[in-house]
Amino acid sequence: MKDKEDVIRLLRRIFKSGIIHRLPRKREDAEIFLALSLVGLDPDGFFDESKINIQLSSWLEGIASEDGIADYVTLRRQLVDNGFLRRASDGVVYRIKPERIDEVLSPSAKTVDVKAIFTEVKLARSSRRR
Repeated sequence: MKDKEDVIRLLRRIFKSGIIHRLPRKREDAEIFLALSLVGLDPDGFFDESKINIQLSSWLEGIASEDGIADYVTLRRQLVDNGFLRRASDGVVYRIKPERIDEVLSPSAKTVDVKAIFTEVKLARSSRRR
């Protein structure tokens, strides 16, 4: 389980080159990224596919390219494949697996504002160019 400072360091490293085009290669880093994408949703709720798609699309907006990982469908599949989301047998209803997220993120790490970190890194990169 990663704490807040570990997650912030990871995000700064991921965003160092700008928007992302794919999940991080290291499994542990990819799992952190995946877990963060679900943090704002009710862990006890049931979500239809459109609700999950809207959440993931909104979460990716501005931090990821529109090809590759920015495809919310690909991200949703990764979340299911990595055990962060459960899908009903009919594929229509999803449920978050909070215990899986808890394996990856400490309570303090769940408070990290991913877009704020992206903006911070972007501004730092911009100021170095001047």
